[in-house]
Amino acid sequence: MTLVELLVVLVILAGLTAAVMTGAAATREKGRYEQTARDAEAMAEALARPDGLSLVSDLGFVPDNANGLCLLFGARLPHETVTEDPEHPGEMLTNVAVHDIPAWRLLESALIPETTTPQYTAAEIASAAIAITNRFESVSLGAGWRGPYCEGRALDADDSDPNNPIPFLRDGFGGLWEFDGETLVSRGRDRLDDALLPDADAIDWRDRDRSFAVSVPVPTLSLTVKPESDAAVQCLHVFVHQPALTLPTTVGAEPTVGLACRYYRFENADSVLLSEGLTLGERIVFVLAETASGAMAAPPRRVLLRPGANAVTLPLHTATAYPLTSP
Repeated sequence: MTLVELLVVLVILAGLTAAVMTGAAATREKGRYEQTARDAEAMAEALARPDGLSLVSDLGFVPDNANGLCLLFGARLPHETVTEDPEHPGEMLTNVAVHDIPAWRLLESALIPETTTPQYTAAEIASAAIAITNRFESVSLGAGWRGPYCEGRALDADDSDPNNPIPFLRDGFGGLWEFDGETLVSRGRDRLDDALLPDADAIDWRDRDRSFAVSVPVPTLSLTVKPESDAAVQCLHVFVHQPALTLPTTVGAEPTVGLACRYYRFENADSVLLSEGLTLGERIVFVLAETASGAMAAPPRRVLLRPGANAVTLPLHTATAYPLTSP
């Protein structure tokens, strides 16, 4: 083999190597691009999951930022606080604390919490149906984190503090996801906002921003009561119990998961539509009615709220029809 022939072979091998490397790089970039879309679709689907095994149903919590989305993958929630820098007046410091969310378990709550009755005191309502409240003193409902709720990329952790790594949610290119409660945004390979670049038309496809719509369904509850003896309803009290994640407002405090009770009051109505403050999942509904025949009530009913309208009919019975002792 002459020197010229050897050089030709080397040139051919170099060309083939370059072609293979270029193709492999393009394949990797395409894979990252597609991974970003798959992750976004998986998160959007998890938040809209209609059954009782979802982040929203377990915590009553609808994320409105990218930190909240971390709960889809793990029970650790980054929480940012902004405070004034004591060493530089007028400047602000952003600190990130990581909170561990309590695990799922059965919780109990008072049937008629005092905090849910702004128009009436709990004692006044209870006195109108003491037999009901004596028999059903509390409700029991599961609440807490029991994920992961989503299959996708694992969280990337900032391990600058080995004892308390901060989870970050990253797209296929390694950039941080942005989320405002309605739209997931990936800034692409360059991790820059396209609107801030001088020539948006010349941006490489791998660097373009990509937006993905996220729609978390809001259920409504159509409630119809049927009083015995067809008594007319003068005032209807509705109590809906659901899980609630409470985030700390003071430094050093931990988040809690409990049961929140939403209270609704209606005058002269036996069919009502509840649409405010409800989230998907298993909820407990209790109804107390004031009628011309006296106080009536329906025992607490478990209802699985799904996307859209949910219709429930409850028979009301005279309060004195219930035994005064707990079953």
